[in-house]
Amino acid sequence: MPFYPGDYLADTVHLSALEHGVYLMLNLHYWRHEGLPPEDAKLARISRVPLDQWMEIRPTLAEFFEPGWRHKRIEAELTTTKEKYQKRAAAGRQGGLASGQAKQKQTNAQAMLQHEASNGKAQLNQPQPQPQSHKEKSQSEARTPADVSDEERFWACLNGLVAKGVSRARCMQLLELQSGDFMEANRVLDLAEQAQNSGAYLGKVIRNLQQSSRASPPGANPHVPAWVNEKRAAGIAVDREGKHWRCQGYLLNDTGDEVGF
Repeated sequence: MPFYPGDYLADTVHLSALEHGVYLMLNLHYWRHEGLPPEDAKLARISRVPLDQWMEIRPTLAEFFEPGWRHKRIEAELTTTKEKYQKRAAAGRQGGLASGQAKQKQTNAQAMLQHEASNGKAQLNQPQPQPQSHKEKSQSEARTPADVSDEERFWACLNGLVAKGVSRARCMQLLELQSGDFMEANRVLDLAEQAQNSGAYLGKVIRNLQQSSRASPPGANPHVPAWVNEKRAAGIAVDREGKHWRCQGYLLNDTGDEVGF
């Protein structure tokens, strides 16, 4: 509580020592609790004097207060103190927010630099794509239009796989095993292109087709994997679902491996 000795002495020069003590106790309680109770018994306890003694000095002390024991000077000091506190608190929040934003920006910048450094290092470790010849580029671009025939798509896929190290003979072997069905061959070649090891994937499909052609059950479809014919011959339903097969609740690829549910 702010205390101004000059103002206090000027206002209380007429008080006795007891009244000085009581007045100070009332002021301290007022400042701490932002007011005084109206009951005389409570005011006596706050003043640390007996009730009868309080009643004797009450009229003198009441002159410093407005009705309801309100003290105009202390109310003004309380208001000023609250305003200063609120301003300091707001400034502290703003400062904390600015500091937090600055730290966050620094953290984001460091993370971005680390991310870019990591990407740059990863790009250096990756094999760089070899430039395509004009002929290969033309063939690759020719694969996307909707009016390209299945046969043209086959040759374009074949060239793409050859560029990845898959032998041309393997692709032709696939086409032969599928009885010249370019659509089915393209489906397999597309999957081979997407596989991590295109040559291994294509070889596995060809081996399955070879087994199917050597021991195909009566009525077997030569254009589907051997395991599909075997399941169907055993009375188990196998249906095409996109690029995979649905069998007994599982999603399988052309080699019969589970890839989902």
